[in-house]
Amino acid sequence: MAMDFVSRREWGARSPRGSYTALSSTRGVKIHYTGGRVDPAIVDDHDKCVKMVRSIQKSHMDGNGWMDIGYSLVVCPHRKVFEGRGIKHLPAANGPGLNSGHYAVLGLVGSSGLVTPPDGMLHGIVDAIEYLRDEGDAGREIKGHRDGYATDCPGDKLYSWVKRGAPGPAPRSPPTPSRPAARRPSGPAVS
Repeated sequence: MAMDFVSRREWGARSPRGSYTALSSTRGVKIHYTGGRVDPAIVDDHDKCVKMVRSIQKSHMDGNGWMDIGYSLVVCPHRKVFEGRGIKHLPAANGPGLNSGHYAVLGLVGSSGLVTPPDGMLHGIVDAIEYLRDEGDAGREIKGHRDGYATDCPGDKLYSWVKRGAPGPAPRSPPTPSRPAARRPSGPAVS
């Protein structure tokens, strides 16, 4: 599987404050969104995605008092999959008592601004799910955060996609090649 993986070192993650609780397997994956405003400009500027992931980690550690970012993986519109807590580590974002059941994957969309996940993000979430199944022993379930927890997360647009089974986006048909215009030979006519 080809996945555009961004390691913690590459995105400048802070070190966790403590050791992760081990997670041997899960029933599957829960999909999340930020719940706040996401600047639509991230679609055109990947550096803004990196800053946003750092900001989320800061909020989780300094605001929530968590030991690290709460998600297993984070996916941006550029089909890049950021390492959060990673595989085999208990996430913190699914809710009390629910974290051992599913890995947590965040799509960088929100409740305002960028609310519709671009195709690159949907492809990246599919990549993340396959990675968690292959490397992290995630089960077959794909659920939204709101499944089993009282929240609007992952937002209506992303949740609708989850309820359809998290399919890869429909491939775009390649443009129909236009027929080249007839060219007249250059140079002297041959008889």
